[in-house]
Amino acid sequence: MIGKSLPLFLLTCALAACGPAQETATPQPPFITTTPTLFTGSPMPQLDTPIPGETAAPGPLPTFTPLTRPTPSGSSDTYAVVLIAGDDVLNIRSGPGVENALVGTLQPDQSGLTRTDKTSGTGEETWVEIQNPGGGTGWVDAKFLTEYVDPSAFCSDARVTSLLNDFEKAVKTTSGDLFKTLVSPAHGLDVVYIRDGTVANYSPDEAGWAFQSTYEVDWGPSAGSGQPVKGTFPGVILPALQEVFQNVTLACDQIKLGGASYQVTWPVEYANINFYSLYNPGTSQNSNMDWRTWLAGVEYVDGHPYLFALLNYQWEP
Repeated sequence: MIGKSLPLFLLTCALAACGPAQETATPQPPFITTTPTLFTGSPMPQLDTPIPGETAAPGPLPTFTPLTRPTPSGSSDTYAVVLIAGDDVLNIRSGPGVENALVGTLQPDQSGLTRTDKTSGTGEETWVEIQNPGGGTGWVDAKFLTEYVDPSAFCSDARVTSLLNDFEKAVKTTSGDLFKTLVSPAHGLDVVYIRDGTVANYSPDEAGWAFQSTYEVDWGPSAGSGQPVKGTFPGVILPALQEVFQNVTLACDQIKLGGASYQVTWPVEYANINFYSLYNPGTSQNSNMDWRTWLAGVEYVDGHPYLFALLNYQWEP
């Protein structure tokens, strides 16, 4: 299954409609891009075009289509906005589709939303009806909604720690069969290796072969030299994940770093996604400058927790 359009959709025209997805039986590289609002700190580069396909096997360029998103079942009582940039809004419309009249807007961090039982597929998109906070009802693109879970309930949910334990097992054993069962079926898994760098999104099927993938990603500029950091998932991401699990400390909904010269905030596009810090404090031999943190965002789909995002942080010169 090929990658989806970047979940952190930049709605520059304030339209809540981006192309969703189709499935294919042939594995393809993850969809790759960058976003100017994912992190605070230095400005981010311009959007990249998709990098050509598997570098180990020359051939025609892959066809990129967004991830097919299942229609939410309504198992959650409340929903929240997700994947909307901090300077944008999610439009509420009088009917399913951007051609319908605007009847309201939702902020990037808005929660407490209630869905009705009405769902409509328009072309490749799925729209759902919600109770409009401004009164009445309205329609929004389903890809910009996520099931809302209160942080206190999230941090006390034993299923989340079980998910992270299974993630550790998948990483240590390089089990793609296990890994793909842990990835959000609604939005896939965003992976960021370089701070302010490239976002690569993996669907569950892509996660199943990520540990063996030969697809080379330009993850972004090195903090030291500024040279591009290029490499495959097993060549770059897997060792960094295995490293953090050598001596991991978990912190729920807290960003735990070691000796960072920069500030980190949880991205506003993920405001309604809870997370854990997977923190390795490093070693005294290296004055603990070899610390590493992966922030693991967790999304609930039909009431069950799944991996939604993995953001890497480490010491920078």
